[in-house]
Amino acid sequence: MTYRVEYNGDDIELATLDAALDNAKHAIADDVGPVSGWAVEHDETINDWFVQGVRDGRAVGPTAVVTGPEPTVAAQTFPRHAPAAAEDAARRMTFTGKTPAEALEMAAGWLAGRPEVVDVDDVGWHPTRTGYEVRVYYRI
Repeated sequence: MTYRVEYNGDDIELATLDAALDNAKHAIADDVGPVSGWAVEHDETINDWFVQGVRDGRAVGPTAVVTGPEPTVAAQTFPRHAPAAAEDAARRMTFTGKTPAEALEMAAGWLAGRPEVVDVDDVGWHPTRTGYEVRVYYRI
């Protein structure tokens, strides 16, 4: 299993998701210069991650796409039903900043620019090696 990072027409394959996300962040920072944080969104339906640099609460530069590995389990042989509205999976957006306030400010700025977000299910944050990460779970 490998993860593929696609950025500015280049791509590279890496063995782990962490390595792929780190590579995407480094490619963006090398391209646009210093950033104050990161916006990372995971689309569970296609298992892709979208990484973009954030400076002063605004997205900067192109988006890097990290493509997840193909499923290793055989396709289901039984029919699947469409999920009911209440079963729709929440989406997640991740923001990182040097302080909790900085990460929360980036999240608030991102939400303010997304009128299609109709419901925020949960907001969580935790410290990382380089700052703080805020995760916003939402529905469209």
